[in-house]
Amino acid sequence: MFIEKVVSKGLAHNSYIAGDGEEAFVVDPKRDVDSYINIADSRCCRIRFVFETHRNEDYLIGSRELERITGCRIIHSGRLDFGYGEPVSEGDTFDIGEMRLHVLETPGHTPESLSFVLYPPQEEIPLAVFTGDALFYGSTGRTDLLGEGKKAELASLLHDSLHGKLLSLGDHVILYPAHGAGSACGGNIADLPTSTIGYERLTNPVLSQSKEEFIERKKRETIPFPPYFSRMRDYNHRGPPLLEKIRVEPLDASEFAEAMPECIVVDTRSPLSFASGHIPGSYNIWLDGLAKFAGWMLKYNRDILLVTERQEDVEITRRYLARVGFDRTKGYLCEGIEDWQDRGMPLEQSGVETVAGLYEKMKEKKDMFLLDVREKREYAAGHIPGAVNIYVGELEDRLKEVPSDRPVVSTCSVGHRGGIGTSILKRHGYREVYNLLGGTIAWKEKGYPVKAEKS
Repeated sequence: MFIEKVVSKGLAHNSYIAGDGEEAFVVDPKRDVDSYINIADSRCCRIRFVFETHRNEDYLIGSRELERITGCRIIHSGRLDFGYGEPVSEGDTFDIGEMRLHVLETPGHTPESLSFVLYPPQEEIPLAVFTGDALFYGSTGRTDLLGEGKKAELASLLHDSLHGKLLSLGDHVILYPAHGAGSACGGNIADLPTSTIGYERLTNPVLSQSKEEFIERKKRETIPFPPYFSRMRDYNHRGPPLLEKIRVEPLDASEFAEAMPECIVVDTRSPLSFASGHIPGSYNIWLDGLAKFAGWMLKYNRDILLVTERQEDVEITRRYLARVGFDRTKGYLCEGIEDWQDRGMPLEQSGVETVAGLYEKMKEKKDMFLLDVREKREYAAGHIPGAVNIYVGELEDRLKEVPSDRPVVSTCSVGHRGGIGTSILKRHGYREVYNLLGGTIAWKEKGYPVKAEKS
C-alpha cells in the first residue's frame, strides 16, 4: 500500500494518489496528469478511480484527463448536478485493492463538499482522511464562495462537519487536505508537512471555538476573491476542456515584437531582473506565483507571450497557466531579454529601494507614496507606518487611488508581489516606481517601526 502527495506549485494545491496491489485511486488531480500516470506505472498498478472532494474554484480539475487516458471512474457528490462522472452520497464505499474508501458528506466550504476516509487492508480502524477544503492544517476552508449572504449558513454547516464527523474519526487519523500554506481557498493555513486529527484538535485555533464564535470568525474573514474563480467553477461543474498539445513557439526579438500588439506579455523573471530592464507593457509575475496571480490580471481571450529566465522555464510556465485555464500561450522570447536588448529594442526600467534607504527617506520626510500590496489581514497584522493598502490583485482596478505625480514605493512581504505591483504601475504610465527589496520582513528585521491595526 502507498500514498503519495503531488503538490502544484503556486496554487498550494495538494492532490494524492494511493494504491494497493494492482489498483490505485487519485484525489483532486491537477489538470496535467502525467505525474499520476508515472507514479502508477512505477508501482505497476492501474488508476481505477478519481475522487473529487468538491467543485474546485482555484484550478481546473484533471479528472476527465485521467478518464481519457486510463478509463477510470470519476466520483463526486450527488448534491450537485455535475456534467460528468458518477454521484455518491454519505456512507457509500469503494474497494481499491484491499483498501476501502468511505464517503463522508462534509458541507461548509461548499454545499457539496465530501471527505473520503481511508481504511487500510484488513483493518476496521481508519488510517487517513482526504478532507478537500473542509479542514486544513491550522485552518479551515473559506465560506464566502456563494456570497456574503451565505457566509453564516455555510459556516454553520462547516462547524457541524468538523465537529460532528471529521474530529470523531480519531486523533490518530492522518489528515490529507487539498491545500497548503499560501492557498486562496483558506486563511492562515499552517506551513506543515503533515498533521493528524489529534494534532489539529490541539493546535488549530478554530477547532476550539464554539459554534457561535466560529460563525462570527467566518463572517469577519476576508480573503481575496480572484475573478477567475467563477470560470474555474463553471468549467469544473460541466467538465473542463481536455488539454491539447500546443507548442509554444520560439520567437526571436523581431518576431516577438511583431506579435506583441495582439498579445499580453508576461515576464516570469525575478523582480530584480525585471527592474533592471524589461519590455514595455509587460507584467512581471515570478514563476512560482504565476498560477495564483495570472487569473487576476490576464485575459482568457488574449494570446500570451513569455519572457523567462531560462528556456526550461517555458514548459513550466505553460503548465502553470494551463492549470488555471490559460491555454493560449503563443510564444516565448527564445534568446531571452539579451536578444531583445542586443537588437536595440525598446527597454524600460523600474526602480528598487532598500529598507535602509526607505527608512532614511521617511526620516527626511521625502514626498512619496508607500503602497502595500499584501492582503488585508497581512497589512492589519503589521505594516510600515503611512503605507496605503491596495491588494495587488485589485490594483489595476483601483489605480485612481495611487497618485502619479510623485514617487511610488510598492511593498509586500519580501518583494515578489511588490514586483507585480511595480509592473502594473509601469504598464499604466507611472514614471517613478520602486519595489522595496525584502519588503516588510526585511523592514522588521532591521527593527524599524511597524504599525498594526486593531482587530
